[in-house]
Amino acid sequence: MRGRLFPTDSDWCEWHQEPELSGSVLVRVGVGDDGRLVLTGLRIDGTPSAELLRALPVGRIEAAANAQLTIVDDRVVPVAVPHRPGREPKAADGGWEITDPARAVARPAAAPLPDPRLAAGARGRPDRFYRDIARAYRDLASSSARPAAELAEASGVPVSTAHRWIKEARRRGFLPPGRPGKSG
Repeated sequence: MRGRLFPTDSDWCEWHQEPELSGSVLVRVGVGDDGRLVLTGLRIDGTPSAELLRALPVGRIEAAANAQLTIVDDRVVPVAVPHRPGREPKAADGGWEITDPARAVARPAAAPLPDPRLAAGARGRPDRFYRDIARAYRDLASSSARPAAELAEASGVPVSTAHRWIKEARRRGFLPPGRPGKSG
């Protein structure tokens, strides 16, 4: 299943997915008790049927929001995603996309990872390293069921080291708090 969040003029985002839903769905995103972005509102334009409600992938919508949105001055805003040379943005029309990892065959190369050999000084690695880890993790989390394992493999380190980096990136505020069993 593929889906996109499209920002609107108000504080709502419109959700589109494949297969297409029978009605227009708008969601409002806010910060949950644990610091992660969660759905705080749902608006259906049209007849709300049981079929439509069952087809709404709330977990995927929240995962897309956490991968692509952030909080700035108490407002939910899109994360700036740099354009990779030689690759067109997935959603040039202003939306964001998340892909079902089970259907993924191959994806374009991710942004370069920070060098894991970056010397850890007396106080550990610099913020720049953890900011890059957070960016790479968000990129992987939007298209993989195992972003930490893929980050470890790409960096040539054990998975436990990648988990430690992600934990430190969260502690420094570059990633939202984690939820057991959920990536992003």
